[in-house]
Amino acid sequence: MGTHATLSPSSAHRWTQCPGSVALEAQYPDTGSKFADEGTAAHELAAMALLDDRAASYFIGQVIEVNGVEYDVDNEMATQVQKYLDYVRSIEGELMVEQRLPIEQLTGEAGARGTADAVILAGEELVIVDLKYGRGVKVDAEHNAQLCTYAAAALEEYEFLGDFSQVRVVIVQPRLDHISEWTVPVTGERSMETFRKNLIERAKLATACIGMDPEQVAAHELSPGESQCRFCRAKASCPALAAEVQQAVGADFDALAAGDTSAELALPAANEDRLSVAMRAVDLVEAWCKAVRAEVETRLLAGQPVEGFKLVEGRRGPRQWASTDEAEQALKAMRLKLEQMYDLKLISPTTAEKLHKAGDIGPRQWPKLQALIAQSKGKPSVAPASDKRQALNVSATADDFEAVDLV
Repeated sequence: MGTHATLSPSSAHRWTQCPGSVALEAQYPDTGSKFADEGTAAHELAAMALLDDRAASYFIGQVIEVNGVEYDVDNEMATQVQKYLDYVRSIEGELMVEQRLPIEQLTGEAGARGTADAVILAGEELVIVDLKYGRGVKVDAEHNAQLCTYAAAALEEYEFLGDFSQVRVVIVQPRLDHISEWTVPVTGERSMETFRKNLIERAKLATACIGMDPEQVAAHELSPGESQCRFCRAKASCPALAAEVQQAVGADFDALAAGDTSAELALPAANEDRLSVAMRAVDLVEAWCKAVRAEVETRLLAGQPVEGFKLVEGRRGPRQWASTDEAEQALKAMRLKLEQMYDLKLISPTTAEKLHKAGDIGPRQWPKLQALIAQSKGKPSVAPASDKRQALNVSATADDFEAVDLV
């Protein structure tokens, strides 16, 4: 695969919005995660299936090794990856799998390349399809910097093969049953041409920060935000994020740490516009708190002192048999009844659905079970106005509530 680009497409959502993050992140090694490695295994399965023109289930039983860890291709992985395969194969055109695209002309980084999961030359349309195997955060294709970077690079790479008038970028996130598409013209207002120009300008700002001492990064080159901060390795030590959080909560951290009782969190009154502003910052504040806690734990585990804090043993896990086989034999020797030895309960609808997909519950039997499944409605949850879900119509008025004395 070669050296990973500093201004990579996968992190474009961060460095395009916060150019200074490249200087701060350089202090922290990319240790990866088991979730990222699992995603890599799923990508390898998808690539094998597309290149060999086979179903994902053909590879069940095979082992894919990622960073020294073996991942079994089981029925669950094959089922989820097949959703991505079905989408890619539904588009007629010339398919290129795991396509390495030069991005040096976009980022200015010598020899830099990015790898698009699937590039399809479909007549006048260039299609970029990306597999997201994670199930933690739903990702949308609209204005997605990673996919648009691939698209801009692919347009330059293959412009001689066709007269492309539009680009379609697609994210397939099978474990969330989420497929997001976004179509954008190649030229004109708010087009790929516009994105390309903006990307080059943002890359110049980020490039200027590479190798810079973190303390020298100017304030205007650090721009905190939920999207760019979410996976940034430097958010625990980012001065701009700390200032943003401090402003959002309306308190002086030094005073709070010193136990100053006058340094109270400034919760805004319900009738103030400030409440809306504070709510927009909640996710960012929570992410910062989590990052700070994780960084302190990492340093203490590495033997580095953090003044005022230490490691202690946390709550112990639940008790369990050291050997279930030995415990089972011992209980049998005590002549206990079957219902005394085992906890038996009916399988859940989710388990039943898995049995249906595996063929253990037939197509005629499954509808009978579906009729017996009940599901409660989701509880009301606060979401930004940009959320695509329909707003709940709440008809309660002030008369429905008792007056509460807040003094």
